[in-house]
Amino acid sequence: MLCNQEVKSLTENATQLIELDKLFRAVLPPKLARYCRVGNYRNGQLLLETQSASAATQLKFLLPQIRGKLKKSSKFRALQDIKLRVAQPEPKLDRHYRRPAPPVSRHSQQLIRQTAENLSDRELASAMRRLADTLGKSGSESD
Repeated sequence: MLCNQEVKSLTENATQLIELDKLFRAVLPPKLARYCRVGNYRNGQLLLETQSASAATQLKFLLPQIRGKLKKSSKFRALQDIKLRVAQPEPKLDRHYRRPAPPVSRHSQQLIRQTAENLSDRELASAMRRLADTLGKSGSESD
């Protein structure tokens, strides 16, 4: 039960940060909004994160205007202080990256086929034969 409460609390916190971040980005110039995000907001302290020192400098000059606009929102009504931090940009994952698999020897492919022949489970045996076939098609190293 405690684990569910912790997960619920984390989920609620993440949802709140997303909402605050949307409000924050809405008051920024679009070009700057791409490089800034809300890092945290607790007890009237807003932590803003930027991806670069240049974005932090631009943000610093805009803070008086930003503070005024944010305080108009009910979510930021208790805003007292804004701190800036230059953070590492979020990594971009290449979804098309394929890790090269090491080649499988013909001997290993034969062992997989032999094992498949000795199995009583037909589905598993069939899957192992398909695996051996696939390994044979993907190229193998010699023994």
